[in-house]
Parts: sequence; C-alpha cells; structure tokens
Amino acid sequence: MEPPLYVLLAAGASRRMGFDKAFAPFDGETLFARAVAALGGRDCIAVVPSRYAKAAAACAPHARVACNDEPERGMTRSLHLALAMLPRDRAFGVLPVDLPEMQRQTIEATEALLTDGVDVAYPVDASGRPGHPVLFGATARAVVDALAEGDTLRRARDDAALRRATWLCRDRSAFYDLDEPAEWDAATRSRDRST
Repeated sequence: MEPPLYVLLAAGASRRMGFDKAFAPFDGETLFARAVAALGGRDCIAVVPSRYAKAAAACAPHARVACNDEPERGMTRSLHLALAMLPRDRAFGVLPVDLPEMQRQTIEATEALLTDGVDVAYPVDASGRPGHPVLFGATARAVVDALAEGDTLRRARDDAALRRATWLCRDRSAFYDLDEPAEWDAATRSRDRST
C-alpha cells in the first residue's frame, strides 16, 4: 500500500489562543516546524493562511501549500481544500500542528495499522480517548468528502460504516495540544525550566 499523504492543518482561527499559534515562536521553533519534523519528509499538503504561505514553503520545501483565509468556516474547510489536491485513490492522514510533542514513532505506529481492510486508524490512550494522527484509507474518502462545514474530523473518524484500527499510545505525543493561552504559557515555562 502506498504511504499516506498528510494534511497538515495550520490555518485555524486560534480564537481561544488569541494569536497565530502555528507560526509563533515556541521553544526555539514554530509548532508548524515541529510538525514538519515529526513527519520526517513524508508527502504532505500544508494548509495555512496565505500570509504564511512563503514561510510554510520554506520550512517544508517538499510540501504542497494550500491557502485558507477563511478560518471561521472551520477545520473542514481546510481539509476540503487539501483533499481537492489529493488523488481519490490515495490514503491520507490528518495532523493538526498544535501537538508540540508529536513524534515520528507515533506516526509510524499509526501507519502500521492502515492495511487492507482498515478504513481509519489512530492512537488511543488507556481510557480509549482518540488522538492524532488520524489516517484514512482511500476507501474512506467519500465519508470525509461528505463532511459539512462546521463538522469536525470526529464525525468521519467515528462513522459507523468505517472499519477502524487503534493502538495504545502510552505517552502524550498523540494527545497533548495547545489551545489556550494558559496551556501555552505553562508549556513555555516548563521548557524554560528544563533548559
């Protein structure tokens, strides 16, 4: 099976955060750069605001860049813009950039589940809570394409018609995201203390 092409989501409104977290400095780099590093050169489509298109292309020269200047339309808008650039017979993964501890090993373990007979694969924690990345086989494309604006990825991930596979991720790489200023400040302070 051809490896998935990743959709790197970096065009959110960041309303709760109050600034563009994907391209703000974080521990000496940006969250966007950290996500690109975790992908390790894998094929990807980076969805960013047009004001960051050049920065995204410079950081990820192997990536195709799609611009979304309407973040208020939700994550599904970014996903649909990327999927329009993706062959319908290609498996794909979805990775938000606000996961500062995402690891290549987490991505690889999830990819190992996406075999024939599996439509969607993702990590879970000990309580069964799902994390990222979420990978979809080409067989799931119609379900993702049918997401309405305002829907979340959860609706496609949990679609009853899809055959899913999960693995137990014992670290927080797949789950720890930064959405609130207090989380950003705490993460920054923690990293400052560790250096």
